[in-house]
This record gives sequence, C-alpha cells and structure tokens, in this order.
Amino acid sequence: MRIHTGGEASELYGGRFTGAVRLEMLQAAEAEGRPDIARVSFADGACTFWHRHPGGQQLLVLSGTGCVGTADGEVVLRPGDFVDAPAGERHYHGAAAGSDCVFLAVTYGTTDWEDLAP
Repeated sequence: MRIHTGGEASELYGGRFTGAVRLEMLQAAEAEGRPDIARVSFADGACTFWHRHPGGQQLLVLSGTGCVGTADGEVVLRPGDFVDAPAGERHYHGAAAGSDCVFLAVTYGTTDWEDLAP
C-alpha cells in the first residue's frame, strides 16, 4: 500500500491551458495500459486546450464548478460529477467562469494536444 500525502506542481503541460492550472501527479503510469492519476486544480475560468486520449480519460470533480466540452457542446459540472471520455474523443475541461475547480483525472495513454483553446 502507498499513501500519497501531496505531490509537486508540474509545468508538464505548460502552454496547453488557458489561465492558471496546477497539476499534481499522484501516480504516473507504471506500465503500458495503466493510467496516470493526477489532481488538477483550475483557477477561475481556466481550461485545457482541445485534446484526445488514446485510451480514454475519467474525471471526477472534487470541488468547485467545472466544465467539459465536446463537439456536442459544453456541460457544467459540480462536485461528485463523473466524466467518462471514451478513447479518442476530442474534448476540453476546466473551471467554469467565476469558479475554481479541482478534478481527479485518470488518463490512459499520452495526451494528443491541439493548439486550440475552446
């Protein structure tokens, strides 16, 4: 058993977010087919650029008001909401305007980033 009591902020995805974002890697993928697990804190209105994950991504809203967008539009998220983005689905996520938001992100595979903000 491992207990994680806090991680280091990362600039790993610098330039692929709008606004202030703090990524705290809780557990890096230990092997192919295993997920990265991170706590991602978005400041008021900050969000990711459009992107995809080859193995999909799950997001759990821990606090604040968030948002997630796909080709079908944007949805507002509240604490406890769970998002299951299937493999290869183009999307973005972050904090709704006027609120900070913290997600637990479970990501499979290397993120395929676009140079486009929502």
